[in-house]
Amino acid sequence: MPVEIFNLDQGYAVFSNSNYQTRKHAHYLIEVVFSHTGTFSISTAAGEFTGLTNAILPPNVTHSFDCLHATCDLLFLDPLSPAGRYFMQAFTLYQSNSPVTNHPDLDAFHVGAGVNIPLLLQRAGTPDNSHLDERIRQCLRTIDALAHTNHLTLTQLSKASYLSEGRLSHLFKNQLGISVHQYILWKRLMMAILKSRQGSSLTACAHDAGFTDSSHFTRVFYKMFGIKPFFALKS
Repeated sequence: MPVEIFNLDQGYAVFSNSNYQTRKHAHYLIEVVFSHTGTFSISTAAGEFTGLTNAILPPNVTHSFDCLHATCDLLFLDPLSPAGRYFMQAFTLYQSNSPVTNHPDLDAFHVGAGVNIPLLLQRAGTPDNSHLDERIRQCLRTIDALAHTNHLTLTQLSKASYLSEGRLSHLFKNQLGISVHQYILWKRLMMAILKSRQGSSLTACAHDAGFTDSSHFTRVFYKMFGIKPFFALKS
């Protein structure tokens, strides 16, 4: 599953794969899947979805993915990014536990050469997280600044956001749909992928992104993506 496009600042990444399947996993990012050739299938708690040519998986939906007889592009979007917010609103993904499948409005986002990034950015517009509580925005800024260190704690974030640890945990989960700890792991994963794209070894990626070691990085990556990082990042 090689990484084709990766933009940490704008919150999107494109992977491509063929003859590939994952075990059940869940992640914070929106996952949009397009088929180049053949069809793919997705399994969630809502059921088995087969014969797919496109699909959207909302954040945090446990799923497995099978494109053993297809070639697919996978677009991952940070829900807080402009593109992520557009998809959350346009396809009614808030509080959804079911995938959107074979939606005709997705066709414009996938052209012969792959994902239509210019259209994606055009629809996305400008960043706007004004819907978030200012204390949560401050917490996110602190995570962005310190996620690469391996000693970032809830206590630090509590002080930075002027909330008790319990109140911060509750408000963060309520507004982002993910725990503080899971969000930090996501930021570290994104940093590690960026380092890999720049040519670093998996061990160097893990340490530079704030993971304890490469084994820790591998466990988190496998849990989130359902595949080991060596196979996803080897290209």
